[in-house]
Amino acid sequence: MASVTGLTLIKSFAYRGDATEEFSNTYHFKNPPPGDDASWTVVMNDAVAKERSCFPAWVLYSRAYGYDSDDPKAHHVFQHDFTIPGPPPGGQHPEAGNRMSGDQAACVRWRTGRLNSDGKPIYLRKYLHAGFISPSAADDLEATYKAQLELFGSNTAGIGSIHGGLRSRTHDETVTDGTPIPYVTTRTLKRRGRRPKRAS
Repeated sequence: MASVTGLTLIKSFAYRGDATEEFSNTYHFKNPPPGDDASWTVVMNDAVAKERSCFPAWVLYSRAYGYDSDDPKAHHVFQHDFTIPGPPPGGQHPEAGNRMSGDQAACVRWRTGRLNSDGKPIYLRKYLHAGFISPSAADDLEATYKAQLELFGSNTAGIGSIHGGLRSRTHDETVTDGTPIPYVTTRTLKRRGRRPKRAS
């Protein structure tokens, strides 16, 4: 096990009659883990500020968890509940094109310097729900939404610009600017489990 900064941001939106269905995105950063809650809050707020531009107003932030280990079963060392005292922040992307259905998503990917066993590049991928589809091509991301995802993927202006830049959980590596796959994909929403345990 090694020390690494991991941050999970949990959001909620309406899905199949449930107004509080949740999905999450986890990021790992190159700088060392923050040493106190105040420093974790800075990283969290920076990440939320970058992410909010990719979601519409009906996506609300629920909770955040910070991790200081590359162990996939590690307990969180930081937590924040956006509903206390509330109101929780929401997305900031304006209506554009047609709304995605709940299980549809956009994918932004960052190429790493590693190759898999077949000699193909390994990517970091983030799947973002509640996006927008082109009104003229049902398989395509809406143009202004796609442009926002390109900005989000930037290492100089997007999520890769904070806390030393993005890396994978297991490798301290430099990744290229992230680019959105231009087509709508699917990412099935998972059943919510128990609240993560805090490290003792």
